Amino acid sequence: MTMPSLSERAGAPPSAPMTTTRSHARRRMLRITLGWLVAAAFIMLAFRRVSLGSVVVALRNAQAVPLWIALVALAAGFTARIVRWWWMLRVLEPGLPLRECARPYLVSIAINNTVPLRVGDIVRAVGFRSTLRSSPMAVIGTLLVERLLDVLVLLVLLFAGLIALGQAVVPRPFFVGGMVIGAVATLGLLSLVLIPNVLRRIAASVLQAIPLSETWRARLLSLSDQFFTSLAIVRPPSRALVLLGMTVIAWGLEGSAYACVAWSLRAAGSPFAPWFALSTGTLATMIPSSPGYVGTFDYFAVRGLTAFGADHVIALSFALLTHMLLWLPVTLVGALYLVLPGARRVRDAAPASPVASAKSAA
Repeated sequence: MTMPSLSERAGAPPSAPMTTTRSHARRRMLRITLGWLVAAAFIMLAFRRVSLGSVVVALRNAQAVPLWIALVALAAGFTARIVRWWWMLRVLEPGLPLRECARPYLVSIAINNTVPLRVGDIVRAVGFRSTLRSSPMAVIGTLLVERLLDVLVLLVLLFAGLIALGQAVVPRPFFVGGMVIGAVATLGLLSLVLIPNVLRRIAASVLQAIPLSETWRARLLSLSDQFFTSLAIVRPPSRALVLLGMTVIAWGLEGSAYACVAWSLRAAGSPFAPWFALSTGTLATMIPSSPGYVGTFDYFAVRGLTAFGADHVIALSFALLTHMLLWLPVTLVGALYLVLPGARRVRDAAPASPVASAKSAA
C-alpha cells in the first residue's frame, strides 16, 4: 500500500502550489507581453511617414549648450522631488535626514526605467524600511500623494494648452481619460485633506464585510490604519499647499528642460509647445507599456509639439532626445546608488527578483 504524502494528508492537492505559481507566471508574462506590444504600436505611430535619416540629421545638428542647461534643470527637478518626498516623510519621522531619501528615490526610478510592472515602487516601499524609518504602508501613502499632486499639475498644463489651441489636437479617448483622471485626482486629494476619518471608516467597513479569517482581517485592518495614518502628510491644508507649491517647482524645472531641448533643435512654434508636450508625454506614461515608457511617451510628446506647429521630424527628434535625457542619467545614478556600499541591505530587503516583485504587487 502506498503511503499518502504530507500534502495529501493535509488535505491539499500536491500540485496546487505549482499550479498557482504557473498561473501567476502566465499572468505576469501576459502583462509584460501586452506592454511591449503597446510600446511597439506607439513606436510605429511615432515613426510613421518619417525618414530615420532625417531624424538623425536633426539630432546631429542639435546645439550642445541648451542640452547641458537641460541636464542641470533636470537634476534640479529631481532634487526638488526628493526634497518634497523628504518633506512628506518627516511628518511621520521628524528626525529623518534629507540625505537618507536620495538613494531610495533614485534607485526606485532606475528600477522602474528598466524593469516592468513598476517594481521600483515596491522596492522604495519595502526595501528601505530601516533607512526611511517608516513602514511600507507609510511609504505607499507618500507615493499616492506624489501621484495625485503630479497629475494635478500636469493636467493644468494639458488643459491650458488645449484652451490656447482652441481645438482637439490629441486623440479624444486620451482627452476624456485626462478629464476623468483629473477629476479623480482632485477629489482624491481633497478627500485626503478634508475627510480622512470618513475614508478610514469606509475602508474598515469594507474589510469587515469581506469574508476573511480573523487573522487576515486583523492584519489588513492594521495595514489600513498604517496607511491612513501616513496620509497625515497632507494635513493641515496649509501643508498640502506647500507640497503643491513644491510640485509646481519640480515640474517647472522639468518643463524648462523640455524647453531647452526644443531650443537646441530650433523647434518652431509657440514657446508653450514644449510645456504642452511635457503634459501629453508624461500623462501618456500612465498607459501600461514597457519599462521606461518606450513608445507611449514619444508618440504623445510628438503630438504635443506638432500641435503648436512644429515640424514632425523636429518633434520626433525632440521626443527621442528628451526621453534619453530623462531616462539615461537618472538610471545610471540610480544604478550606481544600488551598487555603492550599503546597497546590500536594500537587495536583501527588496523582492528577490522582478517575478517576486510582480507577485507581491498582484
